[in-house]
Amino acid sequence: MGIFDTVRFDPPRACANCETAITEVQTKVFEPGLREYHVGDLVQGSPILSGVIREELYCPGCAGSDHRKPQFVWFSLWHTLLVGVYDTPQEAEARLQEVDRAELLNYLARHQQAALTWHDRFSRLYGELQNYQDYLRASPEEQQDRENMRFFRIREILATDDPLAALVSSNKPQNPEDETEVGNEGL
Repeated sequence: MGIFDTVRFDPPRACANCETAITEVQTKVFEPGLREYHVGDLVQGSPILSGVIREELYCPGCAGSDHRKPQFVWFSLWHTLLVGVYDTPQEAEARLQEVDRAELLNYLARHQQAALTWHDRFSRLYGELQNYQDYLRASPEEQQDRENMRFFRIREILATDDPLAALVSSNKPQNPEDETEVGNEGL
């Protein structure tokens, strides 16, 4: 079977055979890594720098049907940036001709903001874990002092029955599968 990457559709596509909403396509044409891509993402291990790649769609509504006609989508890649997913190769080629610098700057800004969000999230989690470790290593007198400034950032977490579970929960993404941030702070 192998390892697939997934390209998500926004908005979903309707199956030409049964009208079922198709929200994604799995592909093996990129470097295998179980990655998830959206339009605007840089693709890892693309076989081409710029151009169009065809991929067959799978429709869960048509699965097992003998009357199913194959369906395809075409990825438009511009310097490994996924700039679109289209129903025809002509649309995909036309999209490559329309890419402009302002659009590329927008994609770059979005990815930089996402990287900052991840950095901030990691730093917050690391700091709270470090505070919790310090708390566990502290003397019983220091642990009992509720006003101890060393543990101020995690005082609500320490008040729970399971502080480690509370710490993980307070730092978890909204959707663990795609690791979307809770509340999309800063986006």
